Amino acid sequence: MSHQVMGFPADVVRDTVHHILSSPDFGATERIRNFLKYIIEETLEGRAERIKAYTIATSVFGRDKNFDPQVDSIVRIEAGRLRRTLERYYLTGGRDDEIQIRIPVGSYVPVIIGRETSGVEPVPANADASQARFHRGPAILVEPFEQEGASATHPHFAAGLTQSLVVRLTRFTGLRVYFTSSQPETPSGDQRATAPVPDYVLRGVVSLSADHLSVDIVLLKARSGRTVWADSFDSALLPVDFFSLRDEIANRVAQIIAQPYGIIFTDTAKDSDGDPPSMLSSYSCVLSFYKYWKTFDREMIAPTRDCLERTIRVDPNYAEAFACLSLLYSNAHRFGHSLGPLTFDLRERALELANRAIELAPNSAWSHYARSVAHWFANDVATSIRALETGRQLNPNDTTILAELGQRYAFLMQWDKAVPLLETAFDRNPAQPTGYRIGMFLYHLAHGRYQEALHEGRRVLAPSVLYGHVAIAIAAAELGRKQEAVEAVRRILEIDPAYGDRVVRDLESRNLHGDLITLVIQGLRKAGLRGSEVEALPGAHVSA
Repeated sequence: MSHQVMGFPADVVRDTVHHILSSPDFGATERIRNFLKYIIEETLEGRAERIKAYTIATSVFGRDKNFDPQVDSIVRIEAGRLRRTLERYYLTGGRDDEIQIRIPVGSYVPVIIGRETSGVEPVPANADASQARFHRGPAILVEPFEQEGASATHPHFAAGLTQSLVVRLTRFTGLRVYFTSSQPETPSGDQRATAPVPDYVLRGVVSLSADHLSVDIVLLKARSGRTVWADSFDSALLPVDFFSLRDEIANRVAQIIAQPYGIIFTDTAKDSDGDPPSMLSSYSCVLSFYKYWKTFDREMIAPTRDCLERTIRVDPNYAEAFACLSLLYSNAHRFGHSLGPLTFDLRERALELANRAIELAPNSAWSHYARSVAHWFANDVATSIRALETGRQLNPNDTTILAELGQRYAFLMQWDKAVPLLETAFDRNPAQPTGYRIGMFLYHLAHGRYQEALHEGRRVLAPSVLYGHVAIAIAAAELGRKQEAVEAVRRILEIDPAYGDRVVRDLESRNLHGDLITLVIQGLRKAGLRGSEVEALPGAHVSA
């Protein structure tokens, strides 16, 4: 006997599946089509609890009884493809469908919803009505780039560039990326207000001659048509550079528009400015975190924590929210920011959240970044570095990952690794959080370049965190800038009046190399900071 699914009769659901599979806009392989039919039929027959990786692998993909989902990831991979195919379908040919099928992340059991609720994910029954306003980040539609000019030598350059862009954009897991040959209509009035349409459209024109390439790219708001960003890329075209040039352009565009603190982040953040935390959507809570992460403003940490905690309750499969909350708790530990009475250890909670983020999104660079920070402040340096290197491999275009890795190598005095990473991160994204300037400060300090060290210290724009003031105090003292050093020490003591009594323990907890600790103590002593640990550490020769 067939069952209803979320109030929809079985025959209606089967007709819906047949309609999807018959549509030319559902560009799926036969394996994915069989996957969809299997999970729908199992659900309709009342066997949803049997929809697991093992049964799917053995019933749909021909795996034998020895199938191990920990070794063979075919089900997880194909499920991701099915989700993306359905999302793309509902942006194109299926945008007017009355019934939609979703496969929530973290599950293979389908969810059936009506078009009037398609703008939000299902919310638990005990959730607040206001909490149904969440979504998981902006959607961008990449249209096939046009190609004009002499294309005889490179007839597929535009198509290859488009595909390369899609690949790089999808590595930013906070962005939903779609690719299609036709743009969904922009909704008008109330009739299409809830239809799934992208937030942004990326389009471009490639102009080719025998020896020259020009690419004009524009990012638009889908609903209004407003230009958010546009740029041109021009280059000589040599056969030997064909693929590297294509990938260079794709990398550059992805870095500009998709990364945290990039064009889309900046534009989307404007929409939630001024909203009280209790009314923010899931993605707006993540945006609120990114704003906090840029300056570490202690006034923002508690409301941002509350917003993210609410998000993971009502949207328990939102990996990016788990990663951001993990990073927030790591920060609360390392900076001693108060979050009121707690029933858990901050470092343990941070690691637990990061591990959950990786379970939900194993290919998310940001999830591995959160795990790295949690391990770093648990003083597990080797595991922390490995997690960051994994994040870097997953998304080489995320400059926050590059900067964090550079900072960690700087703390370990591995300058040959640290300096290129930090320089590349800030070159690609000048809007990077300025706290990463501390890595370059330490590099110049270790080499006795105090003017350059002072310059880097002044560029740390995090007034409620003491380390920028520490950098200024040390470099100014070494340069004989007494008044600036005294002012920096005053700011340090405003933040932490007892810092001189615990500075060594603090720096050791951050895994700073012993030689760097000695340099910092010597500089702070010269700047006038007093305290038991400043006075106790003897001077030492330090080799850069």
